[in-house]
Amino acid sequence: MKDQRKQPSHFVQVARLRIETTIIGIDADHDADDAGVEREAIETASSLAEADWKLLPFDRGAYEPHVQAIISQEEITEMAEIGSKASIKSLVDANQDTRYLLLKADCATGEATVVLQPWFNVEEPNLLTSDLCKAWLMALEDLGLTHMSDRLDDLAAGAPRTPSDRILFAPKASRQPKK
Repeated sequence: MKDQRKQPSHFVQVARLRIETTIIGIDADHDADDAGVEREAIETASSLAEADWKLLPFDRGAYEPHVQAIISQEEITEMAEIGSKASIKSLVDANQDTRYLLLKADCATGEATVVLQPWFNVEEPNLLTSDLCKAWLMALEDLGLTHMSDRLDDLAAGAPRTPSDRILFAPKASRQPKK
């Protein structure tokens, strides 16, 4: 009798966040600022052996797996028909250029910072930067947490700035000519 199991219609590469940690002792002057100590710690951590790092377990309560890539059986079939190498391996290969920009959040204080990565060029604003910002703002709006993108549109249209704008967006003060 023929096996009646249905073939999958899509193959999905899913990832989940795992963090590696280590503790580094830094000998700094007592008047050294946190930024200097942080820079030195990052430089030191970059040269540590793999054995110095500890991989933490996946935290189901704090993080959710996310989809990295999807390929349908139909796409694999079409690729095979035109002679391309089509396999689930192509799903993994398609993800070679995926990078992550981390938002480090302290849930107790409500403070957050973006942890910039070497691949992310912050010197030149570009499509990637604006796309990331737009995606984050839209995700926050979907959660019902903010209406920031509407406010950004208002500011771009010349609306007067408010004290909360300085907190949310840290805009430069407009220089209006003195009368």
